[in-house]
Amino acid sequence: MFCRRRNFSFPADFFCPDCPICGGVRLVEIMLKKMIPAVLGLCLVFPAAAQKFEAEDGDLYGVTKASEVKGFSGSGYVQFISYDQSCVGVNVDVAKSGDYAVVLNARNPNEDRRVSLKVEYDDDGFVCAQRLPYSQKFSQIYVNSGVFLDEGGHTLYITGLTGEWQLDSVEIKPLTSAISRKISPPAELVTKNPSRQAATLYKYLVGMRGKGILSGQQIYAGTPEIKVINQTTGKYPAVLGIDLIDFSPSRVEHGTRSSVVREAKRWWDAGGIITCCWHWNAPKDLVNQDVEGKRWYDGFRTGATTFNFVNGLRNHDSEEYRLMLRDIDEIAVQLKSLQDADIPVLWRPLHEASGGWFWWGAHGKDSYIELYRMLFDRLVNYHKLNNLIWVWNGQNPDWYPGDEYADVISYDSYPGERNYKPLHDELVLIQAATAQPKLVAVSENGALPDIEALRREKSPWSWFCTWNGDFVRTSKNGYSGKFTDIDTFKKFYENDYLITRDELPSFR
Repeated sequence: MFCRRRNFSFPADFFCPDCPICGGVRLVEIMLKKMIPAVLGLCLVFPAAAQKFEAEDGDLYGVTKASEVKGFSGSGYVQFISYDQSCVGVNVDVAKSGDYAVVLNARNPNEDRRVSLKVEYDDDGFVCAQRLPYSQKFSQIYVNSGVFLDEGGHTLYITGLTGEWQLDSVEIKPLTSAISRKISPPAELVTKNPSRQAATLYKYLVGMRGKGILSGQQIYAGTPEIKVINQTTGKYPAVLGIDLIDFSPSRVEHGTRSSVVREAKRWWDAGGIITCCWHWNAPKDLVNQDVEGKRWYDGFRTGATTFNFVNGLRNHDSEEYRLMLRDIDEIAVQLKSLQDADIPVLWRPLHEASGGWFWWGAHGKDSYIELYRMLFDRLVNYHKLNNLIWVWNGQNPDWYPGDEYADVISYDSYPGERNYKPLHDELVLIQAATAQPKLVAVSENGALPDIEALRREKSPWSWFCTWNGDFVRTSKNGYSGKFTDIDTFKKFYENDYLITRDELPSFR
């Protein structure tokens, strides 16, 4: 901060409350109050004070006051019950408009059960949702996002999402640079010694959190969707989505070929970003009947294969295990090709698992998590791939494999035709997967979300990626309009909160 009275710079973590000239308090006044002589006539700045509010004094909705567990402040604490919408409203008064951190003094004694909450303010402001770490005693939990509060009164709403836990008090603290680092996603990727390009891209995404959302588009073969977007808006999306589906060995056996890795390299050379998924056609045991959804090329679907990957996980001498490694190794070849070209990849494997419609999600969360970790180990530790930014997309927080296996958590959103909801509930859902701050993304979407609402809320979504086909284009490669009408589509790409390819920095 800069004091105009004496041309003196102060640290950004401090502020001056009252001075009629520069917004600060004159040193003479302060020092006299402290009975210390002063003659400099400078404006002095002081740390903004934290404010603490007892939860039991707030407005209680579906929660109860208690005092059995020791270590609380005030007259007690608030007991949250194990269903959604138990809530405490805490009234706070802010002396100066600015960015603040919210700190909960909370206790989560449920070591084996997921406990999560969300924090909102006033009637329609959203701060964050997150998982509570296990703790047998009351301890400080920083909410994983800051909030801008205008001077005056506000109500903070702390709502329990899952599990039983206790809340003792709530603090608000000025958002210093040190606290900001504490509540931001980790500075390092989960892959040790990542490529310089991967680290640079990740740093950019972390720095852009809440400042803008990257536009994205999924392709299958060629780039007709990209051409339609450019013809309709005059711009290119920032992110190109590719799928390694046709590199699955059980599809290659039927003659499939793919150009998507080549398209990815062209996109990178043009200044864009790559995200990649893999509809993993089951290694064997394809139903392959001439029935909708059961043909050989549907082998990633639960109904199109009898492949039992659990047997492979349990028995490393089994054919199932050997074939899973074979398939992963073939995909590693394609990812290595991108690594050799110095291209980082937003890598989203084993997606939408909790839905159960893909075979990797057909045997429950524990088996899925074990498979996900096996895939991670094979690609990172065996194949030494260091260009991957790992994007977890299990859809259900209970299926989260752990903070050490994901850099980004994402959600696939298909709300229906021309439904432009801003994805608030979806954001709450996936943020509640982790206690550690993580980047979040809309990794697939049908209709586009309300970009203006995202801008107003400074939504932390890092990117969206509209699916291919009639979500964007007609069979004759005109703009479809089926899911997002053309006027909304154009306004979306014109919005200042949206980042297109021409607005990206170089990640080279």
